Amino acid sequence: MWSKGSLIIFAWFALIASTFQAEEQSISPDPVLVADTAGNWKLVRAHCTSCHSSRIFKNVRLSRKAWQDVIGRMQAEEGMWELGTSEPKILDYLETYFGPKTDSPKTRSRRAPIAPRNPSPND
Repeated sequence: MWSKGSLIIFAWFALIASTFQAEEQSISPDPVLVADTAGNWKLVRAHCTSCHSSRIFKNVRLSRKAWQDVIGRMQAEEGMWELGTSEPKILDYLETYFGPKTDSPKTRSRRAPIAPRNPSPND
């Protein structure tokens, strides 16, 4: 069967594999947050998801000014800390990935009426 040396080597590889898997899981992005090249998603994850779920971003799509107002309200009323130099980066991220949808029904214009295919015999 297995020699003592083979078992030790197998156990060592299993330990190394589980360590890499745990490390990979700890740095993987949140399923809602989009991993941007600037790494601003990490700031959003650190500052925003420490108090609430990132799922809120999917339902609340705000302009940069509105996101800034939300941060200000949370700082004034809910004890959120100052973001310092991270605030503009967080706002950039929120505006880019969770800003207002441009194709929402409120921003789309109504299409032109469709002309009838077969004119009515009475016309």
